[in-house]
Amino acid sequence: MPWKSLKHALLFNAVGTALLGALLIVDGGIIAGLLGAHAGAIPPLVCTVAGVVCLLFAADLAFVGTRKPIPQGLAKLLTLADAAFVVALPVAMIVAAPLLSSLGQFLLADLALLTAFLIWCQWRGLRQPQPAPASS
Repeated sequence: MPWKSLKHALLFNAVGTALLGALLIVDGGIIAGLLGAHAGAIPPLVCTVAGVVCLLFAADLAFVGTRKPIPQGLAKLLTLADAAFVVALPVAMIVAAPLLSSLGQFLLADLALLTAFLIWCQWRGLRQPQPAPASS
C-alpha cells in the first residue's frame, strides 16, 4: 500500500509512471488516436516524447525511493513536480480542448486525480519521522 511509507509511495509512483511511459512509447499512435478529437489531432510524437519524460521521471522516483535514508529534499522536489503536473494538466486540457476527444478529456482528468493521490501518499510519507542513518 503506497500510503504506508514514503519509500512505498515513491516506488509505487515510479512503477505506475514507468508503465505509463512504456505504454506511451510503444503504442503512441494508438493512444494519440484515442485522445484526439479527430484523426491527426494529436501527433504520435507527442505521446512518444511524453513517454520518454515519464520514464525519466520514473527513474528519478525509483532512485530517490531506494536510497537509505531517503533524501527528504529530493523527495519533496519530486512531490512538487507531481503537484505542478496536476496544476498544469487542467490548463493544458482547456487549451487543447478542441483537439481532445471526450475519452481524451476523461483519461487526462483520471491521470490528474491519480497523480493527486500519489502526491497525498508522498506528502504523508514526508510527514513521518525518518529513521536515523545507521552509524558504523
